[in-house]
Amino acid sequence: MLKASLKTRIMIALVVIVTITSALFAGGVLFIKARLEAVIFGDMVSAQFEDLLGQLERNDYHPEHLFPGWKFYVNDEVAVLPAAITRLPVGSHHSISTAEGIYQVEVGEWRGRPAYLTYDVTEWEDQEHAVLLMLVYGLLIVLVAAIVMGLSASRAILAPVQQLSRRLTEIQPGQHEVRIGEDYQGTEIGQIAAAFDKYLERLDRFVERERSFTASASHELRTPLSVMMGAVDVLAANPQSAPSLRALERIRRACRDMLAFIEATLFLSREEGNQIDQGAPADLVRIVESLLEDSSAALQYKHLAVVKDFAAAPILAHPQSLVQIAVGNLLRNAIEHTPAGQIAIRIDERHITISDTGEGIGAEQLATIFERTVSSKSGGTGLGLNLVKRICDRLGWRISIDSEVGVGTTAGITFS
Repeated sequence: MLKASLKTRIMIALVVIVTITSALFAGGVLFIKARLEAVIFGDMVSAQFEDLLGQLERNDYHPEHLFPGWKFYVNDEVAVLPAAITRLPVGSHHSISTAEGIYQVEVGEWRGRPAYLTYDVTEWEDQEHAVLLMLVYGLLIVLVAAIVMGLSASRAILAPVQQLSRRLTEIQPGQHEVRIGEDYQGTEIGQIAAAFDKYLERLDRFVERERSFTASASHELRTPLSVMMGAVDVLAANPQSAPSLRALERIRRACRDMLAFIEATLFLSREEGNQIDQGAPADLVRIVESLLEDSSAALQYKHLAVVKDFAAAPILAHPQSLVQIAVGNLLRNAIEHTPAGQIAIRIDERHITISDTGEGIGAEQLATIFERTVSSKSGGTGLGLNLVKRICDRLGWRISIDSEVGVGTTAGITFS
């Protein structure tokens, strides 16, 4: 269940409080009304009824002495009463409606025969209904006022929170030593701002440590690789056998791949959209052929056939190192997870797909295949596909992976 927003909860709380309070007030008014009617009408009419019975006993009863609106029915006079009154049991009865009006009725007996005293309360009931209608309208008005007040109060309460949210949104990833606590001292969210300042301080220290590490790692890794590549060039300049030359070329290519990987990881570690200067655009077919040559030993060992379907030879305006890392990881995964069968590579102007006839990936694992800690290989780290996904997201490429257990996997990249 989705949690209601703070604004909604404030509104609901205020409306509930006002509704309960109004209902209690209305209930109190109705209770007081009932008690007043019992005292004013019930007791008064009952006392008058007893007095009239006494007058009958003393033979001192005169109908003309009754107050206006009062009528006393005894003996044959009872026959003119409507059924709504004659059906009433002995006792006091309030708000008895008839065709002539609304009455307070006292029912008793005189010498074994029923006697009735009625008091016309029609005007009182009309006034009472008008008051009750006003009470209902008042409750509705109070409820509407509560909603309006709730909206106003929620805006006032949430204004500092919204201001803090906007302030935090304005902080850019490249900004450092930013502190916001002083702007909210003495306010309700001052503690939140102070806590966030502490978090920003820890984050700044963490970023600084990461920057120092990446800068040091970049320098320390590039230097030995450059030395190795220089040594390979010296060896290649001297007369060598054909196998030695091939081995030197593979060493040179591995060093270039390592340098490209360092550049790519540094590129992904930066928030800014800095591109890697890789010189010439990436020749996709040439990169694939180079990757296949590097993987020839694994392909021969597993007796895997490679089916190429190159409908085009696209030249991509993207860093060559990133294209090589992305495609290389997909090809390497296909080889590692295919015990036997074939690898099919298809290329057109904007797409590359690599299909295998390997073991496949289950639907549950496929849903999390790009997460950093998920790997379909025993002992794997899950970094390969996560790195490919990050490269694709950063450069606006689209990656897709379809798989069926026991049939194989198809991975594809659409270049922007």
